[in-house]
Amino acid sequence: MRTLDEFIGRDEIHADSVLVASDVHAGDEYQGFDPHAWETALDLAEKHDVFLVVGDLLDPRADEDVVTRVASSLSDLDANTVVIPGNHDTLDHVRVLERHGVDVRFRKYRRRGRGCPPGHSGPSLGGPIDLDLGVSFLVVHGHEPCGELGLEPMEAENPVAKSSPMPKRDQILDNYACRLYEIPGRMREIARSVDAEVVVTGHTHCRFLGSEEGTLLVNVGTTACPATCATCMDPLNVFNVCRIRVRSEKLEAKIINLVEGRVIEREEVGVER
Repeated sequence: MRTLDEFIGRDEIHADSVLVASDVHAGDEYQGFDPHAWETALDLAEKHDVFLVVGDLLDPRADEDVVTRVASSLSDLDANTVVIPGNHDTLDHVRVLERHGVDVRFRKYRRRGRGCPPGHSGPSLGGPIDLDLGVSFLVVHGHEPCGELGLEPMEAENPVAKSSPMPKRDQILDNYACRLYEIPGRMREIARSVDAEVVVTGHTHCRFLGSEEGTLLVNVGTTACPATCATCMDPLNVFNVCRIRVRSEKLEAKIINLVEGRVIEREEVGVER
């Protein structure tokens, strides 16, 4: 098991409430971007101590004005905002975000990384990153090499993934994974590989909320991108955020669908204090 001290990002941010978003894909003309969903997420973020964006905030082909608007919208928030890049985010994006005062935490890989779209010149950016928010978070987008968490590539189980030309790829979470097949087992495998109270991922466009041995497991699917997972076409996989509240003896998590305006999944996990 890896300990959190092996990952970067040890500064503590006190938080009683965290709003998680991922896979926004602002400026993505191929998969799509819904500005109304993004604005709704930003409005909700104002009611939380921390707004955590778990990768694919932007598309590498996004116009400069889109990148600037997104950076400004995050810097204007009263909530502490932390961004972990995904396979669509570039070093140029990070520089713009940081110029606007946004807290971006990442590791840099020599390879572009599988899943990097056209227009991405590299290097590949991502996690794993740990955050101390009063409870310990391990944040990883999902495209990062399996060896970062001591894992093996995922085995395809669902029919679409089995017929994919890329059945086994060196990604912590393969974006051909499906929440009805591979994702529950893989999320629990990630939890067992690290010492953290909360594990948050993205990348798959396939939501998941659960727990493993006292660790809360979260993947919102997407927050502002309408593209569902290639192998799991559930319409509630898209336009989601997750609210995590830190109580004295438990964590309360709710996935909220931004279009329907309702909670679609809940999970509670006990914590020692």
